[in-house]
Amino acid sequence: MAYNGFLIKIGDYTIPDGLIKADSYSAYANMQDIDDYTDANGYEHRNAVELKALKVEFETKAMLTNETFEVLMSNIRNNFTNPQERGCYITAYIPEYDDYVTQYGYMADFQPTIYGTYGNVIRYDSIRLAFIGGVYGG
Repeated sequence: MAYNGFLIKIGDYTIPDGLIKADSYSAYANMQDIDDYTDANGYEHRNAVELKALKVEFETKAMLTNETFEVLMSNIRNNFTNPQERGCYITAYIPEYDDYVTQYGYMADFQPTIYGTYGNVIRYDSIRLAFIGGVYGG
């Protein structure tokens, strides 16, 4: 399929590339194993499972206003299928595959830092957002 004009989508909401800080998008499919062992001769025996769990991280551009940040977050929240766990469907461009992968997962905890307030407007430092796939649910 190749790159199709966006990096990450949460449910039906495409996060605008213009909000993603340059040089901060990182997405990959994480190999998972179960019951690996090393034999008596020192050879490792891997038991890779079929599911390759997504991990997507990026930072927002610095100096987002509170209004812009709230629009971003409300669009993400509106696409949670399970708000209590921040559960959602994540569609992300994975460079290794030069394609998109969609998985159910969740949005990890994040810590917005306020850069300052200017003229009654809050401005934020870059905010790291992360989405973890491969979770059972949905």
